[in-house]
Amino acid sequence: MSNPYLQLGKKIKLYRKARKLTQEELGEYLKIDQSYIGRIERGEVNITLETLYKISNALRINPVQLFEDDKNERPRKLKSDVLDKIDTLLIPLTANELQGIHRVIKEVLALKNGRS
Repeated sequence: MSNPYLQLGKKIKLYRKARKLTQEELGEYLKIDQSYIGRIERGEVNITLETLYKISNALRINPVQLFEDDKNERPRKLKSDVLDKIDTLLIPLTANELQGIHRVIKEVLALKNGRS
């Protein structure tokens, strides 16, 4: 059985890096020592729900995103990995930038489906 705290820690690290934050910067924002952030990311501690919500707020994500299961069959895992990479690229963007990307994606998909 895999360590759920390690899986949670890996997700926190993924989103922290996507926000271009160091452990120290995230710790300062949360008023938590950076060594504790490191222990969370390594799955060494059982964090409280309060801390989990503070971290998700600091990373501007829904707490549920930290619990999404990556253990799926291979095609779903590959799709999940690609979506995580895309998500990581999009996290730091503004709402206006996201709207522009959304329009581009819709146009590309329309072309793919033979519609203009």
